Amino acid sequence: MAVSSIYQFTRKAVLIIGIGLLAACSQKAETLKITVTQFGSATEDAFEAYGTAQTAQFAPTPKSQNARQSEFITNMEAFTGKVTPSNLPTLLDPDAVKIDPNVAQQWQKTLADLRSQYRQFVAIFDQIEGGSALGASAVMDSGPILEKLRSQLDAITSDLAKDPPQYLVRRGTLIAELNKIRSEPNDDDDAKSLRLQIWWQDWQALMAEEKLLQTHTLRSFMTASSLGAHLQNQINSYAKLDVTALIGAAEQGIALAGEVRNLPPTELVAQGNNLLETATGSATAIPAQ
Repeated sequence: MAVSSIYQFTRKAVLIIGIGLLAACSQKAETLKITVTQFGSATEDAFEAYGTAQTAQFAPTPKSQNARQSEFITNMEAFTGKVTPSNLPTLLDPDAVKIDPNVAQQWQKTLADLRSQYRQFVAIFDQIEGGSALGASAVMDSGPILEKLRSQLDAITSDLAKDPPQYLVRRGTLIAELNKIRSEPNDDDDAKSLRLQIWWQDWQALMAEEKLLQTHTLRSFMTASSLGAHLQNQINSYAKLDVTALIGAAEQGIALAGEVRNLPPTELVAQGNNLLETATGSATAIPAQ
C-alpha cells in the first residue's frame, strides 16, 4: 500500500512537471514567433521597396493631366503617319520606356519568388507545435535555412549600397533638355542663362528625390538584414534561452530596427558596403540577456 502511494505521488509529480515543461516550451515557441514576425515584416517591406525602386528607374517625369494633353496634341499635329495600336502608346506618352513584356514578366516572377522564400520561412514557425517534443528540434533545423536567406539579403543590400537605383528615364530626359538648351542658337545670353538656372534647379530636385529613393530602399534591406542576424542569434541559442530572454530579444528587435531607421544615409551606405565582408554564420546583433 505504501509502495502504491509513493508510486501514485511520483506519477502525479511527473505529470505536473511535464505539463509545466510543455507550457514553458509553448511559451518559448510563441515568444520566438514575435522575433520571427519582426523579420518577416521587415523582408516584406524590403521587397516592396525593391519593386518600387525597379519600377521608378524606368518611370518618366511626372506630368499633370493638362501637360500630358498638350503634349499629345503637339505630337499629333507633328505626326504624319497612321495611328495604330502599336504606336498609340508612344504618341500618348513618348517619354515612357516600353519594357519588353517578357523582361517585365521575368522580373515580377523573380520578385515573387524572393518574397515566397521568406514567407515560407516564417510559415515554418506557424506550423511548429510549441508543446511538442519536436518543437525545439524544428526551431534548430530552421537555422541553416535562415543562414541562406540572410546571405541572399546581404548580397542584395551590398549591391544596393554599391549600385543604388536611379531615375534613369528622368535623368535622360533632363540631359536631353540640357543639350537642347546648349544647341539652340536663337536664345540671347540672358534667356539661355535663365533656362540653365531652371534646368539646374530641376536637376537638383531630381537628385534629392533620387536620394530619398535610394536611402529608403537601402534602409529597408539593412533593417531586414539586421533583424535576420538578430533572429539567427535567438535560433542558435534557443535551447539555452528562457521565455524572459526571448521577450528581451523581441524588445531588442524593436530597438535594432529603430537604430537602423536613425542611421544617416552615409552610414547606411558604409554599412551596406561592408555587409558581405563582415557577415558570418553567427549573429552580429546583441544577444538576449
